[in-house]
Amino acid sequence: MAIAIAERMRATFPDVRLVVSSNFGDAFSRAQHQFLTTWEFPGRGRARLAGLALKFGPPGILSTLGLVPPQEIDVVLDASGFAFSDQWGPAPALHLLEKMNGQARKRKPLILLPQAIGSFNIPEVATVSRELFKRAALVCARDLQSYTMAKDVGISSDILRRYPDFTVGIQPLQPQHLQLPDEFSVIVPNIRMMDKGLSATGYLDFLSRSIKLLQTQGMNPVFVLHDADGDRKVIDQVCAVGNQIPVIEHSDPRVLKFILSRATLVLGSRFHALVSSLSQGVPCIGAGWSHKYLELFEDFACPELLIADITDTAALETAVDALSRLASRLDYEKKIKAAAARIKESNEDMWQEVELLIRSSTHK
Repeated sequence: MAIAIAERMRATFPDVRLVVSSNFGDAFSRAQHQFLTTWEFPGRGRARLAGLALKFGPPGILSTLGLVPPQEIDVVLDASGFAFSDQWGPAPALHLLEKMNGQARKRKPLILLPQAIGSFNIPEVATVSRELFKRAALVCARDLQSYTMAKDVGISSDILRRYPDFTVGIQPLQPQHLQLPDEFSVIVPNIRMMDKGLSATGYLDFLSRSIKLLQTQGMNPVFVLHDADGDRKVIDQVCAVGNQIPVIEHSDPRVLKFILSRATLVLGSRFHALVSSLSQGVPCIGAGWSHKYLELFEDFACPELLIADITDTAALETAVDALSRLASRLDYEKKIKAAAARIKESNEDMWQEVELLIRSSTHK
């Protein structure tokens, strides 16, 4: 999501400085994407360093350190993806609300870019999320359920919009020296299915069945890691029971998008891996743990390819069989590509509104 924002902002505002929080990736990844950071750090060490640099350092020392004073930030674009809901509790909304109400940002606009929102059945989550949304200049819900739950929690229609996921426009990147099979299918696991889903054991069984079904159909399955730290633990457990298939990983999401574009089909539980695949017309079988997955497959006109119950062997077999047959798969590709075109048009509408708001805010 950060890459998608960066690509668009730099294209529209060539002189923009993009600032991320200090816990965004590591120093290498921030430098790789030319992201600066503030000195609002979890610990006090670097904050003290920034203060000393301001007091005793030569002019321009903050730029050399890649630091931007919080008060110099003009607009805050939030791309949490899925943070403001019962599933994650009140902490994410409270953290952002306190930051936006702090001295450095209390007059700066907050734009919540398209993300999954809700549910809000826990009163504390509903209360703090409502206050955060009221603080925003624009709240973009990614799907109909999110839009409805945001509206029901009390968000004014003046600032509430429904726009689809905005990462569909990221361009894939083909690296040199990447070796891929001539034909292959992809399985993208998600560690969150182990703690947010119904059953950790059930998810491991689901992945094992998926591997066997794809192998039976001659689809040559491989694992692709979208989160190397967490998801590798899932792969290790699946492989431990005899499901040994190749594992492909890369640190650049644009390269991962290219890899997914070469797959015959994708079976995944990582939301943005599914977005990357569907946006390129690659048919997907999905399994998820929140409403955002169902809404995504609705948006791409293939809701029947989402496995609502991972213990439903028949549903998985039906989906794999449908995408293993060339004629059926080509039909899905046609529908998915048409949906992707519509979503990209809606994305452009979203960016136009966001950029207008940024221009008006910075002009003031």
